[in-house]
Amino acid sequence: MDYVGYVDEVTRFCVAGWVADRDDWKRSVSVDVLVGGQGRGVVRADISRAKLDELHPEATGRYAFRVHFPNPLSMYEQQEVSVRVTGSSFYLTQDQPVIDAIAPDPAVSVLRPMAPVLLTTMGRTGSTAVMASLAQHPNIVVAGTRPFEVELGCYYAYALRTHVANADHEKSLATDRITAGENKYHIGFNPYFRKGHAEVFKNPMVLDHFMTNRLPARLASAFREIILDYYEEVARDQAIDYPIFFAEKTLPERDSRLGIRYMFPKAKEILLIRDLRDVVCSARSSNGSAFDRVMEATKGAARQLQIIDSAKHPRVMLLKYEDFVLDNARSIGRLFGFLGLAPTASDQDGMTALFATHATSATPAASIGRWRNDLTAEQRQRCEELNPFLNHFGYEI
Repeated sequence: MDYVGYVDEVTRFCVAGWVADRDDWKRSVSVDVLVGGQGRGVVRADISRAKLDELHPEATGRYAFRVHFPNPLSMYEQQEVSVRVTGSSFYLTQDQPVIDAIAPDPAVSVLRPMAPVLLTTMGRTGSTAVMASLAQHPNIVVAGTRPFEVELGCYYAYALRTHVANADHEKSLATDRITAGENKYHIGFNPYFRKGHAEVFKNPMVLDHFMTNRLPARLASAFREIILDYYEEVARDQAIDYPIFFAEKTLPERDSRLGIRYMFPKAKEILLIRDLRDVVCSARSSNGSAFDRVMEATKGAARQLQIIDSAKHPRVMLLKYEDFVLDNARSIGRLFGFLGLAPTASDQDGMTALFATHATSATPAASIGRWRNDLTAEQRQRCEELNPFLNHFGYEI
């Protein structure tokens, strides 16, 4: 086969271009989209585009493609994107195969003292009990009451991603629709951050540098100050005289965590884990979800938790739910030692009271190993799919 084609656009959200088979102009071919050499999608190049029908007397013009990533590529890591004709070794030509990660700007101050403590976990792992312990410390600000669901850092992490995203005129916002009525309560990716608008500058790379360096640093600075202003008001309202940290829960989703770390380089993170078989039992008791659905959600979150732990980041501490329940005083000591704070007394009475209103087991101790009685033999066998996680974190199988 004799292919010809070009990648016109590569962003963290989509890839677009065209390709044709010069040996058979009447057919449309499929292409593989690869990120870091790994396949991320297959799409048929059969969209009609003007002028492509002028390539050859037999050309149909139906050679274009556009594919959107189900999950946008992270803007905190460099991404190498390529497009290959399916079943071949032919790679389409492209000017910019590498998408740069956004970069911190050393001119933007990050010296304001208060930083976040992230409690990263999935649901039903005892995160509310750990947050309650954090909230008792005189140097930590926690907004709201149990179950402590204020996640301002996560909100602004996603806002940051939206504001520095490449334009998407099809799924997000077009330049001529900014003032349209349907956008009154919705603003999409900036429509001027697109390859065509790079021509505003004599050097087209100026726009790219602005998007990946200056803009994210400015937004991160502004969002950081807004978040800190909010928690300073919460601290004042709670009569906390010396707030050193504020604490929030977060799921192990990459862009929210990395976005918060981009805004707060001094952030510390508590990775809270629990025997996934007990997580499955608790989730089903809490919301009545079907076993298969809970299993799939649990496996997805577990993979992310393993990735975080495997990175061995010096500002991440691993905390097991079982240790927190069975040896609370020691766990509290480790936790506050990790944060560089003086420990507080263990609050067993408070934990017991919390279980009475929020948990799905009668007592903290009864929540450990409950899977042996709560699951059927068939369900326990299905739980063997969780063994990679259980092995990684040293749980008995």
